[in-house]
Amino acid sequence: MLIATPRSIFSWSFDLHRGDELVAHIDMAWLREAADVFIGGQDYTFLRESILQGTFALKQGDEVLARAQKTSIFSRSFEVEIAGGGSTLRPVWIWGREFALYNGDLQVGRIYPQTWFRWTAVIDLPDGLTLPEQVFLYWLVLVMWRRQAKSNSG
Repeated sequence: MLIATPRSIFSWSFDLHRGDELVAHIDMAWLREAADVFIGGQDYTFLRESILQGTFALKQGDEVLARAQKTSIFSRSFEVEIAGGGSTLRPVWIWGREFALYNGDLQVGRIYPQTWFRWTAVIDLPDGLTLPEQVFLYWLVLVMWRRQAKSNSG
């Protein structure tokens, strides 16, 4: 299980911890849906590849390690290619902030706010996923939360 905490009260950049150990940093881009990520001494890039197709990618250098595609323009759900297979990441409730990861109809993990009024999150995903894959799934949820926050403030 990972805990993600914002670096400051107004920040969309996060530190991820497993217990007391800092395992990742996410530095969100200001003007686009992308992030520079540092995990276990390695640099990764998370980015939106295509606006029209709604595809997102986890990259290390030029290599794509995982990919996600929104199921529709109106949905907050993703079909995700990770761990050598396909999964679905979708909100538990249509207006809620909790997301669940499914393999077929079986829920195998979830990502949810630690409290209803803060951006601190709990990332409870299967151990079979690599740490970069787990952080990528959290980043996809974070993108949805950020969109929701922007639409609520404007």
